[in-house]
Amino acid sequence: MSFLYPSVFWFGLPLVALPLVIHLLNLRRQRRVPWAAMQFLLESQERSKTWISLQELLLLLLRTAAIALLIVMLARPTARSGWIGRLLNRPVHHLVVLDDSYSTTDRWAETSAWKEGIGAANDIAQAAADQSTASVVSILRFSEAEQGGEDPRPGIFRQQLDDKSRQEFISRMETAQPTDTASGLLPALRRAVELADLQPPDQDLVVHVVSDFRQHDVQQIDAIQEVVDSLKKRSTGLQFIRTVRQPHENLALVSLEPESGVRATGVEMWMRLAVENYGTSTAREVVVELEQDGSPLVSVPVGDIPAGETVDRRFRATFVAGGAHWVAGSIDADAVELDNRYVYATHVPEAQKVLLVDGSPNGWESYYVGTALAPGGPVKSGWAPVVVKASDFAEAGDLSQYAAVALLDVPRLKDEQLAQVAAFVEAGGGLLVTLGETIRRDYYAGTGFASGEGLFPAPPDLPTQWIPETDDTENPAADIRVTDHPAFSVFRGERNSMLGLMRVNYYYSLQRGWRNDKTDDVEAIASLADGTPLVLEKPYGNGKVVMQLTKVSPDEGTLGSWSNFGPNPAFVVLTNELFGYLAYGAAADDVLTVGDALRIPADRAMFAGSGSIQRVGRGTPYQATLSGDPAADQLVIASEPIERAGLYRVRLDRNSGGTEDRFAAVNPAAGEGNLALAADTTLRQKFAGDEFALRYADELSTEANPSESSWTEVLLASLVLALVAEQALAYVCSFHE
Repeated sequence: MSFLYPSVFWFGLPLVALPLVIHLLNLRRQRRVPWAAMQFLLESQERSKTWISLQELLLLLLRTAAIALLIVMLARPTARSGWIGRLLNRPVHHLVVLDDSYSTTDRWAETSAWKEGIGAANDIAQAAADQSTASVVSILRFSEAEQGGEDPRPGIFRQQLDDKSRQEFISRMETAQPTDTASGLLPALRRAVELADLQPPDQDLVVHVVSDFRQHDVQQIDAIQEVVDSLKKRSTGLQFIRTVRQPHENLALVSLEPESGVRATGVEMWMRLAVENYGTSTAREVVVELEQDGSPLVSVPVGDIPAGETVDRRFRATFVAGGAHWVAGSIDADAVELDNRYVYATHVPEAQKVLLVDGSPNGWESYYVGTALAPGGPVKSGWAPVVVKASDFAEAGDLSQYAAVALLDVPRLKDEQLAQVAAFVEAGGGLLVTLGETIRRDYYAGTGFASGEGLFPAPPDLPTQWIPETDDTENPAADIRVTDHPAFSVFRGERNSMLGLMRVNYYYSLQRGWRNDKTDDVEAIASLADGTPLVLEKPYGNGKVVMQLTKVSPDEGTLGSWSNFGPNPAFVVLTNELFGYLAYGAAADDVLTVGDALRIPADRAMFAGSGSIQRVGRGTPYQATLSGDPAADQLVIASEPIERAGLYRVRLDRNSGGTEDRFAAVNPAAGEGNLALAADTTLRQKFAGDEFALRYADELSTEANPSESSWTEVLLASLVLALVAEQALAYVCSFHE
């Protein structure tokens, strides 16, 4: 047995002899004086002397025991071995479920939520090591719970805690760091239930959930309550240990990305950033400092941000040279450092290639679209149209090399071609489809639409002539109405008059009753003046499909001219905006969220399907290999999930030898930096029960540990019994009236 305060024990140990000393001193006060009248009394006392001596001896022992119990209780024993400890305690498995999401980097004064959590884990381990029986400790981190896998056991599982291993455990915990993930409470509790099912029947389980318990952690509180109830049934105790007492102000740079548009060497583009205020007061005069490829770019004044709101700002950027580039923004330090920086990375080509598949008889569709995208001359548009006839579609090669694909009045696609285009869009590419006289309506309405499950947004019916309600040749009304869509943003305000120059003569109406539960995401982004759909959009996988129900060229067919779009000045603007919108998804693969795997579509003719990735700059070093599936239809070079935010250099191996460098940006998930706390009353009301307790981490070190408290209760009860027995025996012995 050891003591929390051994000096008290050794100082008080001599006091145990105090009753005996007092008894001996009292004996010296007694004198034998002969007295004839007392002879009878002495003879009577002699007959009961044995019983009286026994009573006095018991009284002396009770007084000695009372002092001994008081001293031992004040010294606070912590038994590690012995038969008394084995009687008082069963073996205990302490399962610590530790929050290591990046909200635990919340810092104040000289500490942080993570430091408080580590301190709580160490206090639990210290208390477990002081128990009278062999106890074990497991540490389940939130991030481990979200990694999945067949084996639910964490890295620290059922570790014995003798003197040596306890110090190793504490040293290991002191060097541990929080992750950059937004790992949640619910997956961690579910993994804890799996570990509880592995518990031996002859051992108690006590679960300690150490977290900051933010509001976003308990959004699924009903589901959490179900899991907590399961844990209560499988354990002898459950406590929530809170590492934060109050929320702190925090700003986060939640996005930094280009707006839709061409992304090419030497072409200026607009970018947008957003800052969110997670605090409870207005943030004043916020400024975002930008850098491009390691050099300062500009400072963007954001201004005041009210509590709970997000403010975005635009800025211009130009990449002078082709290749790998990055742009990063940062704001001033606050409670959480990780979300003060956001990185955007891209691979900028000399020009973005777009594939124009032309099915029109004379090739006029691709002529007008291609001319609008790349008119030639001194002005660089940034687009590089590649034109193939519909019959020569196979010559297009791997579609991953294109930013967008356009099917211009294509009669139909072969099954393998349709699958290839669908895979391209699903991976993030954009597809434009225009309908003219040469299309096979039965194909588009059947295989292409597939009752809403196909690639095309809607089933075309018959070519229909558009006849405006009024015919004012001097001031004609616009045939087209557009929605508030990124592709038509240039036509807002005064520029909306440009749409009045664009005329429609024929278009495809849609089959009646085509809407169903699988077409809820299909939207008409442009329509004729009477509301009839003219341009439809459908999300497909990670990409999008835009279908225009009329031709582009004014070339006259059997019905005459379908539209005047091609030679119209407004068409040049519209085409560039539309392809910029379609190409946006295909060019955004270099920006990831922590926990995502990097996936880079690549051309088999150029790349070997292997490479490496390495973290750039300060922070935790990271280096890994990349690989692709050689059997896949489309080559995608991928990494394992990346768990740390930052800028990464990617090197892709070329078939011809050498490598191509790119950058990848990994940013923390937005929302985890919201430091608003779930109320204590909410947690207590939801999880109340005999097996549940809610404590704060800074209270654990001042509380009695479990093994010590069990001894204290026993000693206190014994002391009370000893004092009561002493008083009763003293009364019987006539020492009290």
